[in-house]
This record gives sequence, structure tokens and C-alpha cells, in this order.
Amino acid sequence: MRHLECFLAVGEERHFGRAAERLGMEQPPLSQRIRRLEKELGAELFDRSGGQVALTAAGDVLMREAPALLRQHQRMRSLVKRAAEADPADPPRPWSAIY
Repeated sequence: MRHLECFLAVGEERHFGRAAERLGMEQPPLSQRIRRLEKELGAELFDRSGGQVALTAAGDVLMREAPALLRQHQRMRSLVKRAAEADPADPPRPWSAIY
């Protein structure tokens, strides 16, 4: 999920240096994360030619989908944490009670 957060920062800033500063990290590790994400997805997400950083068609799709993925991930973490903190003596709740 950290790769998606990095992707969103670069996509919003349209600049690797500013995105790295915003994320509190150095630019080379940020670039490496983006490259790993691109390799994992099998698509270039940014057009880095001409000194500008622009979204590719694949990057545009991910830019629209990533916020929802991150929200869903956070929701899942919250649900799992809540379940882990539940009293083991309590009977399991039906799924409908969790949502």
C-alpha cells in the first residue's frame, strides 16, 4: 500500500522531488518504489520524457482507482484490529454486525 501512497503523491505533484519531500523521504527510494509498482503492474505509470512528469493512460486509471483502494485497505485494517481486540469470551458476531 505504501507504493500506492507514493504513486498518488507523484501523480498529484507531477514531480518526484516535491513528492519525496511531501512524503518525508529521499527521491531515489521514491523512484525505486514507483519502478517496482510499475514492474508489478506491468505498465509504465508516468511519462518521464522531456523533463516533465505526466501520467500515462495506465497511470490515469490508477490515479482514479488508488484512493478507493487505500480507503478499503484502511477499513480492512480497522476491522481486523477491532476483531483482534475483541474479548475472546464474546461469541463471534455475524458478518452483518461488523458492517
